[in-house]
Amino acid sequence: MNRQQFAASALSTAIGLAMAMQAQPTAARAESQSATEAYIIPLFPQKEGELKKGLPPGMTAYTFWAAHGTAKLTKQSDGKVVTEFDFDGLIPYGVYTLWNVVETQPFKDEPYTEFGAGKHSIVADERGHAHKVVVRDGWPGKEFLLDYHADGKLSQASGVYPGALWGKFPPAPER
Repeated sequence: MNRQQFAASALSTAIGLAMAMQAQPTAARAESQSATEAYIIPLFPQKEGELKKGLPPGMTAYTFWAAHGTAKLTKQSDGKVVTEFDFDGLIPYGVYTLWNVVETQPFKDEPYTEFGAGKHSIVADERGHAHKVVVRDGWPGKEFLLDYHADGKLSQASGVYPGALWGKFPPAPER
């Protein structure tokens, strides 16, 4: 196959894919119609100086800053909010909890979702990736925090390091 034939083949494949993507089933379109608002919030590690307990033992600033993620908030027409979290660069097999910061002055937080039985926790896979979808009854607070549990336990023990990832939520949509 010469270059012109290869280029023509690649072009026809790209056109075919584009046409197939345009002809999505109506179920996918209906699903997107039930949402009224959507936001994607980038999540970054907090500044080292803002960490209440500093870096966890054995963790360097380089490994700490490797973590990143996104939170996609979608407000449904029924008022519920679907949050889809994607995290990368976490400690492989690390245990983390999701927190909703309701107020910053004075500081007040709560589990991002139901408390107990690991409902507001995640465990990173062998590559340091984690994904979680949460459905809330209403819009979250002001900020999001992902806390790292260096001891691997879901407790408020000394092994908890707040602020592995942080993000600021936009105000609730008025609609």
